[in-house]
Amino acid sequence: MSVNAAVSPALLPEGRLLYQNDFPIRWGDMDALGHVNNTVYFRYFEQIRLEWYLSSGFAPLDSGSEGILIVDNHAEYLKPVVYPMHVTVRMGGHSPGRSSFTSTYTLTVDDVLYTRGSSRIVWVDTTAGKSVAMPESVREMLTQIESQSDE
Repeated sequence: MSVNAAVSPALLPEGRLLYQNDFPIRWGDMDALGHVNNTVYFRYFEQIRLEWYLSSGFAPLDSGSEGILIVDNHAEYLKPVVYPMHVTVRMGGHSPGRSSFTSTYTLTVDDVLYTRGSSRIVWVDTTAGKSVAMPESVREMLTQIESQSDE
């Protein structure tokens, strides 16, 4: 889904806004306490991350010799999400290194922030099992905003 930059900055993830999508909460996402289980938020982040990856022109993860993996994952739960809410998940990115960058996430409902998250994404050679240089196209996505904000 296209990125909507006309959103309150408080609802945006850190770094450059890379991708966003909306979807309904499923009944099965909830746990015995009546709210979305804490592990499910990482599935939401994963879904947005993979949609961004594919929309950026990369081959599906199981079809090439390079791909991405997560080496660190965090979530900050600010408000409980419950069925039948409809959420917007946004992904941002910053701090590119040789082979990795920090991805950030926000999960909102009706322009209210419910969850923040982050992951460290690493590019890898899937055959060798070793990190490889991040594609230049991704580096450009991430550094474009940093260059503009330095002016």
